[in-house]
Amino acid sequence: MIHAIAAITMLAQQCAPEIATEAVVPLVVTESGGDDLAININKGPRVRAASIADGAALVRRYMAAGYTVDVGLAQVNSANLARLGVTVEQAFDPCTNLRLASSILRAGYGLAIQHYTGLDAISATYSLYNTGTLTRGFHNGYVGRVWSAASGMGTIHTPPPIPGSASASAPTATPASAKQGIAEASWVVGQIDSSAVQVFK
Repeated sequence: MIHAIAAITMLAQQCAPEIATEAVVPLVVTESGGDDLAININKGPRVRAASIADGAALVRRYMAAGYTVDVGLAQVNSANLARLGVTVEQAFDPCTNLRLASSILRAGYGLAIQHYTGLDAISATYSLYNTGTLTRGFHNGYVGRVWSAASGMGTIHTPPPIPGSASASAPTATPASAKQGIAEASWVVGQIDSSAVQVFK
C-alpha cells in the first residue's frame, strides 16, 4: 500500500514519537515513497512484493544468498532486524518499521552530535542511516534528497547546505564543544545561523 504524506505523518506521530515527525516523514518519502511493501536488494536485482508473505520470502531468499535488503516504509536494512528483535514479516508492518527507523535514527544522532551540531548533525544522521558512515550520504546525494523532500513538504523553507559541499557557506562541521543551547536529544529544524532555531523533541 502506498501511504500519502498525511498518513505517514500520523503513523510517525503514533509509532515513532521519539523522533520529530519533521525528520521522519521526509526520510520515509525519500526511502520508499510511502510504499510499505518496498524492497531494495542492495547491489542486487529490483524486486516487487505483492504481499507481506511474498515480501518476506523475497527478503529471506536474498539474505540467504548474502545480500542485505532494505525493507518497508523506512527501508530498514535487514542487518538490523535480529539486533532489534523483529522478524522480516514484522519489519513490513508500517508502525513497527517506523519504530525501528526511530531507534536507528536515535542511535545515529547520538554518534552524529559527537562530531556535528545543528542541522549538520541531522545531515550526518541521515548519512549514517543510508550508508553507515557520517559523510558518504553527503557525497552520494542521499542527504540532499531527504532535505529536498523536507523542503517540498514545507518542513523547512530551504534545504540547508550539505557539510563539505561547495555550496556550504558556513564551516563544514561545527565542533560539538561549540554547541550553544541545543539539547543533545533534540532534532533541530531551521537554519543553523538563524536566531530563532526551532527545536523539536
